[in-house]
Amino acid sequence: VDMREFSSNVPGVLHANGFVVTPCTLEVGDYILSPEICVERKAIPDLIASFGSGRLYHQAQAMSKHYKYPVLLIEFAPDRAFALQGAEDWSTGTDISQRALGSKLCLLTLHVPNLRIIWSRSPQATADIFLALKSNQEEPQLEAAHAVGLPEDPHQRTSLTESGPAIDVLQKLPGVVQSNWRQLASKAKSLSAMGDMSERELAECMRTSKGAKALHKLLNAPCVGIPEI
Repeated sequence: VDMREFSSNVPGVLHANGFVVTPCTLEVGDYILSPEICVERKAIPDLIASFGSGRLYHQAQAMSKHYKYPVLLIEFAPDRAFALQGAEDWSTGTDISQRALGSKLCLLTLHVPNLRIIWSRSPQATADIFLALKSNQEEPQLEAAHAVGLPEDPHQRTSLTESGPAIDVLQKLPGVVQSNWRQLASKAKSLSAMGDMSERELAECMRTSKGAKALHKLLNAPCVGIPEI
């Protein structure tokens, strides 16, 4: 289980249901159920944000590259309706809408055809789904799961491990996705140095002017109007 998933209650629910939960920093996926099954879990707000940043597309591609069965698990809150009910969740008629969540999911499966999408109504339902998926499957190996997506060079692997907290922050910034964070980290060397980069320099590393503009705006936004404690 990826360390970042421990901010949710899913790992605790899995443990309560008899799963052996092993924390690990994963480059690809959130949950490795077997050597062949990788799951990226998205709550609805995270799903919407990931589509907006383009992160989900790169996450799905990475899972498809490294695992036989890449899975996108969409998890609803247990106190909410088990359905997409917003006015813009589905496009009208047969048209594809760039704003409709349903259309985005369809386009994602067209670009990553072996991606499986599973809907879960709650964390407990997620545990039940994981149990079914793991049936007749081999147990994953911690070292193998941790190595997926890492550079082959052992020196680069060590550097990534030591820089883990900073990389976690970097990957959550606007415009930063799986395909460009390494170039950005290599150029900037540190988060503080990234704040001194121009929008043009950011765009050269990120390969997206829109993402660079959003990141540059955030890094240079004034922190005013905050009362002292």
